[in-house]
Amino acid sequence: MNEGVEIVAEMHRTLWDQFRGSFDDLTDEEIHWRVLPQANSINVIVRHLRIESEWHLRSIQSGAPMPTIAALVSQEAIDAVPFDFAENLNTLQRLYTAFCGALGTHSLGALKDKSAAAHGEAVTGKGLAYVLAYHQATHLAYHTGQIRSIRNLYRKTRGEPARFFPDNPTYPRGDE
Repeated sequence: MNEGVEIVAEMHRTLWDQFRGSFDDLTDEEIHWRVLPQANSINVIVRHLRIESEWHLRSIQSGAPMPTIAALVSQEAIDAVPFDFAENLNTLQRLYTAFCGALGTHSLGALKDKSAAAHGEAVTGKGLAYVLAYHQATHLAYHTGQIRSIRNLYRKTRGEPARFFPDNPTYPRGDE
């Protein structure tokens, strides 16, 4: 494996471990809780990640155009994915693991070619030659933060300490 690709693959594995750790002691109520009625729940976010991880896997395996970026989206295919948290999390894990495995088989040149095929004009001339290598990672990282924020807010609205980084001295305690 190319050293550059290995570093990215290691980053993906680390991000996945952090993502999975976000669900420790998760309750059924937390899975469906929303900060506001129109906000995303953890269940909605995991379903979203599961859908897009399937797209990322196809793109890295075959260079298939990425829906919403370089191809039209099949609303029928999206609607076929249930709002079943456990099933979606398990499928997401399988898809993400397969993505990381496929990532590790590519040279930088092949990854660049697959990225161009998958993202088309969205990356042409923008210096995003290896977008497949980091788009999935940044996407997972963004949503990991979102899930952890939802879990912290859920607990704080119940008078409990935040689940993630409750004693970090860089955060105000609310009395400032």
